[in-house]
Amino acid sequence: MKPTRRRFLATSVALTTGGLAGCSGSRSEISDDATETATSAPTESAMTDRSAETVISVLGERVPENMAFDTAGNLYFGITAGEVRRLPADQTGATGLTIDATDQLGTLPGAIGVEIGPDGIVYAAVATQDNRSGIWTVTPDGMSSQLVEISGFPNDILYDTGRNRLLVTESSNGVVYAIETDGSRTTWLDDDRLATESFGANGITRDSDGTVHVSVTRTANETGRVIQAPVQDDGSAGEASVLFAGGEIFGADGITARAGHIYVAVNSQNRVVRVSPEGSTSVVATADDGLVFPSDVLFGVGEQSESLYICNFANRSPEDGAILRTQM
Repeated sequence: MKPTRRRFLATSVALTTGGLAGCSGSRSEISDDATETATSAPTESAMTDRSAETVISVLGERVPENMAFDTAGNLYFGITAGEVRRLPADQTGATGLTIDATDQLGTLPGAIGVEIGPDGIVYAAVATQDNRSGIWTVTPDGMSSQLVEISGFPNDILYDTGRNRLLVTESSNGVVYAIETDGSRTTWLDDDRLATESFGANGITRDSDGTVHVSVTRTANETGRVIQAPVQDDGSAGEASVLFAGGEIFGADGITARAGHIYVAVNSQNRVVRVSPEGSTSVVATADDGLVFPSDVLFGVGEQSESLYICNFANRSPEDGAILRTQM
């Protein structure tokens, strides 16, 4: 039986304390069937004098795991204890807030990945290892229900606005599902490089050119991966390839895209790494900025469009659970 996320997280934290030697590789050095031992160059540091600010502290056992913005700039986040919360747009530039500044939209059996649809429905991934596991919805009036059952570990969600469907990662078996809004499910991407013996396909995002990127948390030789796949005219996945594989992103969790660059929350190394279109990497935030097992990253919208929000999962030190913000 494959490890649960809780067991994996505990292992990753232990690895962090032991140190992870990173090595950086360029895209030309990693073929589509790349191993995780690519020749590498030193990781460039992109950090300046900027530091992360705490937007919301989420203390206690109610740790946040994933985030989403709607077009109006409201920030949504899931709490693993089973809450979906919203921070109003006019507060996303604030600092020093507590959970009391947010609205609880719904209660679920759990909440990992969250996404917001154009009709205001919130979608949440629930991983309970029973028949409640799958994708749940929370309507604007607070009603929650299960949309579709997914066994294993349903994790992150991307709303495909062009086709009114969800793309959902499942980490235990390393697969991406397409979920229609009526709950029907098909396999969108099933690639051996998404699956591992530990914890596979995790974060999912889409770049401005339409390419879908998926992070793979923990592969052989203490490396992580980012897999990319174009979307065909009929909505199916095109041929997948490896954008980057290396120790710099061992522990890859939530990801987001901006101008061809992929930003990766590297949970077990307490940092955020930016992967360029060419496959080079740079560190944009670390534990020195307050990161504690970061599980997601996301750019804001509107006035906060240059702000990168970081979710501190902090499962081993719940007093550090928070949503942070730094400027890019």
